Amino acid sequence: MSQEPPQDQAAEEHPGIEAAYERTPTGENVGMRALAGLFLLEHEFRRVPGQPHLARLVVNRLNRFAPYDCAVFWTCSPRGRVFDVTISGIIKNKDTKPILDWGRELGKWLNKTGYGNTQLTPAMVDMEKSMAHWPGNLPKSGLYVPLRAQDGTLRGGLVLLRAAAWAQPIRVMLDQLAEAAAYTVDALDAGVHGRRAGRSGGGIGKYLTGFAIVALLALSFLIPVPVNVVVPAQLAVSNSQANVPRGPAQIDILIPPQGAMALKPGSRLKTNFQNTQYELEVEHITPWLAGLFADRQLRARFIAAPDDLAPPALSAITIENASMPLPLYVLRGPIAMMRKALQLD
Repeated sequence: MSQEPPQDQAAEEHPGIEAAYERTPTGENVGMRALAGLFLLEHEFRRVPGQPHLARLVVNRLNRFAPYDCAVFWTCSPRGRVFDVTISGIIKNKDTKPILDWGRELGKWLNKTGYGNTQLTPAMVDMEKSMAHWPGNLPKSGLYVPLRAQDGTLRGGLVLLRAAAWAQPIRVMLDQLAEAAAYTVDALDAGVHGRRAGRSGGGIGKYLTGFAIVALLALSFLIPVPVNVVVPAQLAVSNSQANVPRGPAQIDILIPPQGAMALKPGSRLKTNFQNTQYELEVEHITPWLAGLFADRQLRARFIAAPDDLAPPALSAITIENASMPLPLYVLRGPIAMMRKALQLD
């Protein structure tokens, strides 16, 4: 009984493809060899541990039955955003960045065209402005094969460049190979065989992640941050009541958004005015959301003061034991800058 090769063997080192091309008997059908190479590549696709291995298989093995001068392979999101570009004979480093950038632009262009299996011509390339810096040592003709899943979703693309035309049987085989590669990209992103999910996540995981982020943000509003705030204040009396006795009195306070506190009717406040401590109880306060565009208005009354006397006059008051939700505390600076820019202060 034959044994399976070790599971940790690199995909491109699997001996099956090498054996398929060794010591070919004279007169053997070339088409059958190409078909065998196609089947072996599809088999290797199911074994790759990651996208880089898949890309190397595509750009280094296709020339066994579909000769070309240069191969460009990329993967992309369903909306056409190019993720990774691999070019035959090119190692990814800072010196090869220009040619890899050209490959990325090639992928962006062809993703937007919506082409199917299409033979590229010099006229098509010359008409595309983004391809103005085409490498001089590469032909401007070749074959573009999109990677589409069974539902038609675009997952990448492959371009094989050469001057010679492409026979229809080869184009059909490359279509099948591209569909297998698209399936592999989806499987890698979904985290098959226990491997970690890729860029797009898989199943319900991405929804759980989004829900967790929203839940943490909502819970952060329940975390109070103590603040000491100096805010404008005035006694809640009319001009005709200017000589009102200094008994327990109401005050009106304007609170800017950067000091927007987690207050509600019944909240107790301590304040210091002219080195004298007072305690107040909140009777009414406008919602915190209104503070984004106007100062919050608060009315409180003194419930504890020296000798039961309210202060004789007020222009500002320091609130010592207030708190505000954590997100609003973090956003104090940006909100203040926005209000200043809109001349709301």
